[in-house]
Amino acid sequence: MKICIHIIVIACILRAGVAAGEIPRSPRLVVRDYETGKALLNLPVRYEQQFTIRYIHSVDISPVFEVFRIDEKKGFVLEETYFRMFGAGMGHWEGHGRLTYDGQWTRIRDMNYPVGSFILRVGSKGVDHTLILGNRSVNLSEMAEGRRVEVLCAGQQGAASDRHLSGDNSCGKADEPGNYHITHRYVR
Repeated sequence: MKICIHIIVIACILRAGVAAGEIPRSPRLVVRDYETGKALLNLPVRYEQQFTIRYIHSVDISPVFEVFRIDEKKGFVLEETYFRMFGAGMGHWEGHGRLTYDGQWTRIRDMNYPVGSFILRVGSKGVDHTLILGNRSVNLSEMAEGRRVEVLCAGQQGAASDRHLSGDNSCGKADEPGNYHITHRYVR
């Protein structure tokens, strides 16, 4: 009888915590079609984890890497970008980060530029937009060539629809695309 009462009390406490939003939900990195809202990718992540978007620059045909950190309050934060040569649209953004060159890669480090979520115009298969998270690489050009996608961080929600992935517990400003629309470098 005592065990049954304890279980009921624990269940009530947990249910009250969920209702009040006190139990932390796991963040998810979501890529969804901007026009339809359909989720194309939905991956579990951790706060402070990094992911990279890699693509082939259309002018100098060399790889460009943009490294983001997942922040609980700010959403995605652009930490670093690196590339082999200054092509069209590439270069140091004065006042944002520290420019270094190691003989092979030009790096802009310590950018710490909060973008919340962002819209990405996915390039052709030759551009090969690829999202890299840990050991996993997903070629976005194969999934959404020529389409706009929204990349956002959302809290895990059991009954979220594809169109609206939980505005209540998303990371940062995930449901409101930031001003960082990385589109100009991605068109081929």
